[in-house]
Amino acid sequence: MNYEIPIELLQSPLGRTPLKADGHYLIDQAGSQFERNADGGFWDFMPRASPLYTASEWKTFQTLISNFLVSYAQAPKVNVSYEYRADASAFGRFCQFQGAVLDIGCGPHKVPSYISHNRSANVTFYGIDVVPGEHPKDLIFARAMGEHLPFKDGVFDVSVSGTSLLHYINVKAGLNEALRVVSPNGSACIWLGVKSPDAPKPSSSPRWYQSLAVPAGAENPFHFKRHNESDFEKIVEACGAKIAAKETHPIDAWRRNVFYRLKKA
Repeated sequence: MNYEIPIELLQSPLGRTPLKADGHYLIDQAGSQFERNADGGFWDFMPRASPLYTASEWKTFQTLISNFLVSYAQAPKVNVSYEYRADASAFGRFCQFQGAVLDIGCGPHKVPSYISHNRSANVTFYGIDVVPGEHPKDLIFARAMGEHLPFKDGVFDVSVSGTSLLHYINVKAGLNEALRVVSPNGSACIWLGVKSPDAPKPSSSPRWYQSLAVPAGAENPFHFKRHNESDFEKIVEACGAKIAAKETHPIDAWRRNVFYRLKKA
């Protein structure tokens, strides 16, 4: 897979200023340099720290990433989009992929199953994640944060977040970014995994899971905050977006998948 991204689609993920190519680097107007990964061949746009986070939140974010890497090494197929699942395939159909698509939080595997089982020849898929993972991927990849996308306004037809928002510390900023990078008639598609607070806990957990620390402010070793529909829809309203479509897929008495298609207001 060629991870070359036209520079006219890119901008600095922090200052939102133009980038210029200089050898192995892309450089923004503040002098910040972004380097191509020597092994994977992708551009690395990860900031040293996020201006949206406190020092404590950044430490929490780093711990969540470290815990996720342990999880993926120990049980990769637990990831909801690692291989075919009916719910993932249903989300892919709901997204109605067209044109240029950005998957925000595409995961460490080669391609999420909601994409691999819903491809068409006239769609180009891009993906970003904070974890580089396996390479080569089956989409055009760059390493970046969902709250700091390295793309200009309106360059995609669809943006996608498949169960990624619960990893965000600043969900409103991430949702604003998902909307910013789509065209005026584009859509941001969100897969929200909702779980009731009174859901029973597993009767047992693997030893590797028990050894993971829950970082400050997080709900569990992997997720900062899980949102229900009411909380999420208030964030959508605060972002000035509108809900164009919504589907609810019950799993059991305590859990459900909710798909949203958001439009700019």
